[in-house]
Amino acid sequence: MSTQRGGRFERSGPGLGRLVLALVLVLGCEARFVDPHPPELSLLSREQTLAVVDAPMVYGLIFDLHLPDASECSRIKSKLTAAFRAVMLPPGRQGLEMPAQDLSPSCVQLSSRQLSVSTYEQQLLLAESRFGTGRVKPVLIYFNNVELPPPPNLQYSFYSLRQRSTGVPLLWALSTPDSTQGLTFEQKASWTYSGDSVLTTPLEQVARTQLPLVQLEQPPADGFPLFSSQELTWVREFKGCTRLSTLSGANFTYGTQAVRVDKTRPPRIQVTASGSQQGPTPRNGKLQPLVVRFELEVCRANCDRLYDVPPDGELVVWNTTSRCLLKSAP
Repeated sequence: MSTQRGGRFERSGPGLGRLVLALVLVLGCEARFVDPHPPELSLLSREQTLAVVDAPMVYGLIFDLHLPDASECSRIKSKLTAAFRAVMLPPGRQGLEMPAQDLSPSCVQLSSRQLSVSTYEQQLLLAESRFGTGRVKPVLIYFNNVELPPPPNLQYSFYSLRQRSTGVPLLWALSTPDSTQGLTFEQKASWTYSGDSVLTTPLEQVARTQLPLVQLEQPPADGFPLFSSQELTWVREFKGCTRLSTLSGANFTYGTQAVRVDKTRPPRIQVTASGSQQGPTPRNGKLQPLVVRFELEVCRANCDRLYDVPPDGELVVWNTTSRCLLKSAP
Protein backbone atom coordinates (compact mmCIF):
# COMPACT_ATOMS: atom_id res chain seq x y z
CA MET A 1 0.00 0.00 0.00
CA SER A 2 1.13 3.65 -0.50
CA THR A 3 2.32 5.58 2.50
CA GLN A 4 3.25 9.19 3.17
CA ARG A 5 6.59 9.85 4.83
CA GLY A 6 8.16 13.17 5.64
CA GLY A 7 5.49 15.09 3.73
CA ARG A 8 6.09 13.07 0.49
CA PHE A 9 3.86 10.54 -1.22
CA GLU A 10 5.48 7.14 -1.85
CA ARG A 11 4.53 4.36 -4.22
CA SER A 12 2.53 1.47 -2.87
CA GLY A 13 4.38 -1.59 -1.65
CA PRO A 14 3.51 -5.32 -2.02
CA GLY A 15 -0.10 -6.15 -1.35
CA LEU A 16 -2.70 -8.83 -1.78
CA GLY A 17 -2.51 -8.50 -5.57
CA ARG A 18 1.09 -9.70 -5.63
CA LEU A 19 0.28 -12.66 -3.45
CA VAL A 20 -2.53 -13.66 -5.78
CA LEU A 21 -0.28 -13.22 -8.80
CA ALA A 22 2.34 -15.48 -7.23
CA LEU A 23 -0.36 -18.10 -6.63
CA VAL A 24 -1.38 -17.95 -10.27
CA LEU A 25 2.23 -18.60 -11.36
CA VAL A 26 2.48 -21.59 -9.02
CA LEU A 27 -0.78 -23.15 -10.24
CA GLY A 28 0.11 -22.66 -13.89
CA CYS A 29 -1.75 -21.03 -16.71
CA GLU A 30 -4.08 -23.82 -17.83
CA ALA A 31 -7.04 -21.98 -16.32
CA ARG A 32 -7.34 -18.21 -16.89
CA PHE A 33 -7.43 -16.45 -13.55
CA VAL A 34 -9.73 -13.50 -12.98
CA ASP A 35 -9.41 -11.52 -9.76
CA PRO A 36 -12.87 -11.57 -8.16
CA HIS A 37 -12.23 -8.08 -6.74
CA PRO A 38 -10.28 -6.14 -9.38
CA PRO A 39 -9.39 -2.47 -8.98
CA GLU A 40 -12.28 -0.10 -9.62
CA LEU A 41 -10.79 2.33 -12.11
CA SER A 42 -11.98 5.31 -14.13
CA LEU A 43 -10.54 8.17 -16.19
CA LEU A 44 -11.02 11.78 -15.18
CA SER A 45 -10.41 14.62 -17.65
CA ARG A 46 -8.98 17.84 -16.32
CA GLU A 47 -8.57 21.36 -17.72
CA GLN A 48 -6.73 24.24 -16.11
CA THR A 49 -6.49 27.72 -17.65
CA LEU A 50 -4.19 30.67 -17.05
CA ALA A 51 -6.06 33.72 -18.36
CA VAL A 52 -4.55 36.78 -20.01
CA VAL A 53 -4.65 39.74 -17.60
CA ASP A 54 -3.45 43.35 -17.61
CA ALA A 55 -0.02 43.92 -16.08
CA PRO A 56 0.63 46.96 -13.87
CA MET A 57 1.58 49.95 -16.00
CA VAL A 58 5.00 51.10 -14.77
CA TYR A 59 6.82 53.76 -16.76
CA GLY A 60 9.46 56.46 -16.47
CA LEU A 61 10.59 59.52 -18.44
CA ILE A 62 14.20 60.27 -19.38
CA PHE A 63 14.82 63.91 -20.31
CA ASP A 64 17.87 64.74 -22.40
CA LEU A 65 16.99 68.11 -23.92
CA HIS A 66 19.06 71.10 -24.97
CA LEU A 67 17.22 74.44 -24.97
CA PRO A 68 18.71 77.91 -24.40
CA ASP A 69 15.52 79.34 -22.93
CA ALA A 70 15.05 78.23 -19.30
CA SER A 71 11.34 78.97 -19.32
CA GLU A 72 10.88 76.92 -22.50
CA CYS A 73 12.86 74.11 -20.90
CA SER A 74 10.48 74.01 -17.95
CA ARG A 75 7.41 74.33 -20.16
CA ILE A 76 8.27 71.46 -22.52
CA LYS A 77 9.16 69.11 -19.64
CA SER A 78 5.81 69.85 -18.00
CA LYS A 79 4.04 69.32 -21.31
CA LEU A 80 5.71 65.94 -21.92
CA THR A 81 5.08 64.82 -18.34
CA ALA A 82 1.37 65.67 -18.49
CA ALA A 83 0.83 64.18 -21.96
CA PHE A 84 2.33 60.81 -21.11
CA ARG A 85 0.87 60.64 -17.62
CA ALA A 86 -2.59 60.96 -19.19
CA VAL A 87 -2.05 58.20 -21.74
CA MET A 88 0.04 55.81 -19.62
CA LEU A 89 -2.01 56.00 -16.42
CA PRO A 90 -5.60 56.97 -17.26
CA PRO A 91 -8.14 56.79 -14.41
CA GLY A 92 -8.70 53.24 -13.20
CA ARG A 93 -5.47 51.74 -14.55
CA GLN A 94 -3.16 50.07 -12.03
CA GLY A 95 0.45 51.22 -12.12
CA LEU A 96 2.92 53.92 -11.17
CA GLU A 97 5.11 56.61 -12.67
CA MET A 98 8.79 56.27 -11.80
CA PRO A 99 10.58 59.50 -10.87
CA ALA A 100 11.99 61.04 -14.04
CA GLN A 101 15.71 60.97 -14.79
CA ASP A 102 16.96 64.31 -16.14
CA LEU A 103 20.27 63.74 -17.93
CA SER A 104 20.58 67.44 -18.89
CA PRO A 105 19.43 69.61 -15.98
CA SER A 106 18.42 73.11 -17.07
CA CYS A 107 18.34 71.69 -20.62
CA VAL A 108 22.10 71.90 -21.10
CA GLN A 109 23.61 68.72 -22.53
CA LEU A 110 27.09 67.71 -21.35
CA SER A 111 29.26 65.12 -23.09
CA SER A 112 29.72 63.27 -19.78
CA ARG A 113 26.02 62.69 -19.19
CA GLN A 114 24.71 59.16 -18.66
CA LEU A 115 21.67 57.29 -17.45
CA SER A 116 21.82 56.05 -13.86
CA VAL A 117 21.26 52.29 -14.07
CA SER A 118 21.45 51.96 -10.28
CA THR A 119 18.60 54.46 -9.91
CA TYR A 120 16.55 52.40 -12.37
CA GLU A 121 17.27 49.24 -10.35
CA GLN A 122 16.06 50.90 -7.15
CA GLN A 123 12.87 52.09 -8.84
CA LEU A 124 12.30 48.62 -10.30
CA LEU A 125 12.63 46.98 -6.88
CA LEU A 126 10.09 49.39 -5.43
CA ALA A 127 7.64 48.58 -8.23
CA GLU A 128 8.16 44.84 -7.78
CA SER A 129 7.65 45.10 -4.04
CA ARG A 130 4.31 46.77 -4.73
CA PHE A 131 3.03 44.64 -7.62
CA GLY A 132 5.02 41.41 -7.37
CA THR A 133 8.09 39.95 -9.02
CA GLY A 134 7.48 38.95 -12.61
CA ARG A 135 4.59 41.38 -13.05
CA VAL A 136 6.58 44.51 -13.88
CA LYS A 137 8.13 45.51 -17.21
CA PRO A 138 8.73 49.26 -17.19
CA VAL A 139 8.39 51.42 -20.28
CA LEU A 140 11.11 54.09 -20.39
CA ILE A 141 10.58 57.06 -22.74
CA TYR A 142 13.68 58.98 -23.85
CA PHE A 143 13.48 62.60 -25.09
CA ASN A 144 16.28 64.24 -27.10
CA ASN A 145 15.91 67.23 -29.43
CA VAL A 146 19.53 67.57 -30.60
CA GLU A 147 20.84 66.16 -33.88
CA LEU A 148 24.05 64.71 -32.45
CA PRO A 149 24.95 61.06 -31.75
CA PRO A 150 24.88 59.99 -28.10
CA PRO A 151 28.17 60.21 -26.16
CA PRO A 152 29.91 56.92 -25.18
CA ASN A 153 28.80 56.99 -21.54
CA LEU A 154 25.17 57.34 -22.54
CA GLN A 155 25.45 54.59 -25.12
CA TYR A 156 26.93 52.28 -22.51
CA SER A 157 24.23 52.96 -19.93
CA PHE A 158 21.48 52.12 -22.43
CA TYR A 159 23.44 49.01 -23.41
CA SER A 160 23.59 48.00 -19.73
CA LEU A 161 19.81 48.18 -19.47
CA ARG A 162 19.54 45.78 -22.40
CA GLN A 163 21.96 43.28 -20.87
CA ARG A 164 20.11 42.83 -17.60
CA SER A 165 19.13 39.25 -16.75
CA THR A 166 15.81 40.47 -15.29
CA GLY A 167 13.81 43.67 -15.35
CA VAL A 168 14.74 44.62 -18.91
CA PRO A 169 12.57 47.63 -19.81
CA LEU A 170 10.84 48.53 -23.04
CA LEU A 171 12.57 51.57 -24.51
CA TRP A 172 10.71 54.23 -26.47
CA ALA A 173 12.18 57.40 -27.92
CA LEU A 174 10.83 60.79 -28.98
CA SER A 175 14.01 62.14 -30.51
CA THR A 176 15.99 63.15 -33.55
CA PRO A 177 17.37 60.27 -35.67
CA ASP A 178 21.01 61.12 -34.88
CA SER A 179 20.48 61.19 -31.11
CA THR A 180 19.58 57.47 -31.00
CA GLN A 181 22.31 56.35 -33.37
CA GLY A 182 23.65 52.98 -32.26
CA LEU A 183 20.88 52.54 -29.68
CA THR A 184 17.97 50.09 -29.82
CA PHE A 185 14.42 51.18 -29.06
CA GLU A 186 11.17 49.23 -29.41
CA GLN A 187 9.36 52.38 -30.51
CA LYS A 188 10.62 55.64 -32.05
CA ALA A 189 8.95 58.90 -33.01
CA SER A 190 10.65 61.93 -34.55
CA TRP A 191 11.20 65.11 -32.56
CA THR A 192 9.90 68.05 -34.59
CA TYR A 193 10.05 71.21 -32.45
CA SER A 194 9.12 71.97 -28.87
CA GLY A 195 6.12 74.11 -29.82
CA ASP A 196 4.57 71.43 -32.05
CA SER A 197 1.02 70.78 -30.77
CA VAL A 198 1.14 67.18 -32.05
CA LEU A 199 4.70 66.40 -30.95
CA THR A 200 3.63 63.53 -28.67
CA THR A 201 0.77 62.22 -30.82
CA PRO A 202 2.65 59.35 -32.55
CA LEU A 203 3.82 57.79 -29.28
CA GLU A 204 0.44 58.42 -27.66
CA GLN A 205 -1.14 56.35 -30.43
CA VAL A 206 1.38 53.57 -29.82
CA ALA A 207 0.55 53.66 -26.11
CA ARG A 208 -3.16 53.32 -26.79
CA THR A 209 -2.50 50.31 -29.03
CA GLN A 210 0.07 48.45 -26.92
CA LEU A 211 -0.75 49.38 -23.34
CA PRO A 212 -1.37 48.30 -20.74
CA LEU A 213 0.94 45.35 -21.21
CA VAL A 214 -0.61 41.93 -20.69
CA GLN A 215 0.59 38.64 -19.27
CA LEU A 216 -0.74 35.28 -18.14
CA GLU A 217 -2.21 35.37 -14.68
CA GLN A 218 0.08 34.09 -11.98
CA PRO A 219 -1.09 30.75 -10.55
CA PRO A 220 -1.40 30.33 -6.79
CA ALA A 221 1.92 29.63 -5.09
CA ASP A 222 0.55 26.34 -3.73
CA GLY A 223 -1.02 25.31 -7.04
CA PHE A 224 -4.56 24.35 -8.02
CA PRO A 225 -6.63 21.58 -6.37
CA LEU A 226 -6.53 18.37 -8.39
CA PHE A 227 -9.87 17.02 -7.14
CA SER A 228 -13.17 18.53 -6.09
CA SER A 229 -14.35 18.07 -2.52
CA GLN A 230 -16.87 15.51 -3.75
CA GLU A 231 -14.22 13.53 -5.64
CA LEU A 232 -12.04 13.44 -2.55
CA THR A 233 -14.72 11.36 -0.83
CA TRP A 234 -14.14 8.41 -3.15
CA VAL A 235 -10.76 8.69 -4.93
CA ARG A 236 -8.25 6.50 -3.10
CA GLU A 237 -5.26 6.59 -5.46
CA PHE A 238 -4.49 8.11 -8.84
CA LYS A 239 -2.00 8.30 -11.70
CA GLY A 240 -1.22 11.12 -14.12
CA CYS A 241 -1.65 9.85 -17.67
CA THR A 242 -0.70 12.99 -19.61
CA ARG A 243 2.90 14.17 -19.75
CA LEU A 244 3.24 17.93 -20.26
CA SER A 245 6.20 20.22 -19.62
CA THR A 246 3.79 22.81 -18.23
CA LEU A 247 2.34 20.40 -15.65
CA SER A 248 3.75 19.22 -12.32
CA GLY A 249 2.62 18.23 -8.86
CA ALA A 250 2.77 20.92 -6.19
CA ASN A 251 2.86 18.54 -3.20
CA PHE A 252 3.37 15.18 -4.93
CA THR A 253 5.35 13.73 -7.83
CA TYR A 254 3.16 13.85 -10.92
CA GLY A 255 3.46 10.87 -13.26
CA THR A 256 2.22 7.37 -14.03
CA GLN A 257 3.16 5.97 -10.62
CA ALA A 258 0.25 5.51 -8.21
CA VAL A 259 -0.19 8.17 -5.54
CA ARG A 260 -2.37 7.65 -2.49
CA VAL A 261 -4.71 10.55 -1.65
CA ASP A 262 -4.18 12.11 1.76
CA LYS A 263 -7.47 13.83 2.56
CA THR A 264 -5.75 16.00 5.16
CA ARG A 265 -3.37 17.25 2.49
CA PRO A 266 -5.17 16.93 -0.86
CA PRO A 267 -2.99 16.85 -3.99
CA ARG A 268 -2.50 20.11 -5.88
CA ILE A 269 -1.22 20.72 -9.39
CA GLN A 270 1.14 23.40 -10.72
CA VAL A 271 0.78 24.94 -14.18
CA THR A 272 3.83 26.80 -15.49
CA ALA A 273 3.96 29.00 -18.59
CA SER A 274 6.79 28.54 -21.08
CA GLY A 275 9.55 31.15 -21.28
CA SER A 276 7.96 32.89 -24.26
CA GLN A 277 4.73 33.35 -22.30
CA GLN A 278 6.28 34.72 -19.14
CA GLY A 279 6.51 38.40 -18.33
CA PRO A 280 4.41 41.33 -19.58
CA THR A 281 4.17 41.87 -23.34
CA PRO A 282 2.42 44.44 -25.59
CA ARG A 283 -1.32 43.80 -25.69
CA ASN A 284 -1.40 43.75 -29.51
CA GLY A 285 1.03 40.81 -29.51
CA LYS A 286 -1.93 38.38 -29.42
CA LEU A 287 -0.95 36.55 -26.25
CA GLN A 288 -3.40 33.67 -25.79
CA PRO A 289 -4.61 32.04 -22.56
CA LEU A 290 -2.69 28.92 -21.56
CA VAL A 291 -5.08 25.95 -21.48
CA VAL A 292 -3.70 22.72 -20.04
CA ARG A 293 -5.74 19.53 -20.58
CA PHE A 294 -4.77 16.23 -18.98
CA GLU A 295 -6.21 12.91 -17.81
CA LEU A 296 -5.99 11.06 -14.53
CA GLU A 297 -6.57 7.37 -13.93
CA VAL A 298 -8.20 7.05 -10.53
CA CYS A 299 -8.95 4.10 -8.29
CA ARG A 300 -11.82 4.02 -5.83
CA ALA A 301 -11.34 0.52 -4.36
CA ASN A 302 -9.14 -2.61 -4.49
CA CYS A 303 -6.20 -0.60 -5.76
CA ASP A 304 -3.68 -3.31 -4.76
CA ARG A 305 -5.50 -6.09 -6.61
CA LEU A 306 -4.89 -7.61 -10.04
CA TYR A 307 -6.15 -5.88 -13.15
CA ASP A 308 -6.73 -7.73 -16.43
CA VAL A 309 -5.06 -5.55 -19.07
CA PRO A 310 -6.56 -5.80 -22.55
CA PRO A 311 -6.07 -7.06 -25.19
CA ASP A 312 -3.75 -9.85 -24.00
CA GLY A 313 -5.22 -10.30 -20.56
CA GLU A 314 -1.96 -9.45 -18.78
CA LEU A 315 -2.46 -9.51 -15.03
CA VAL A 316 -0.78 -6.68 -13.15
CA VAL A 317 -1.11 -5.13 -9.71
CA TRP A 318 -2.54 -1.68 -10.47
CA ASN A 319 -0.84 0.41 -7.81
CA THR A 320 2.64 -1.06 -8.37
CA THR A 321 2.52 -0.73 -12.16
CA SER A 322 3.87 2.62 -13.41
CA ARG A 323 1.55 3.15 -16.32
CA CYS A 324 -2.08 3.99 -16.93
CA LEU A 325 -4.04 0.87 -17.81
CA LEU A 326 -7.33 2.29 -19.13
CA LYS A 327 -5.50 4.47 -21.68
CA SER A 328 -1.92 4.44 -22.87
CA ALA A 329 0.08 7.35 -21.60
CA PRO A 330 1.30 9.60 -24.46
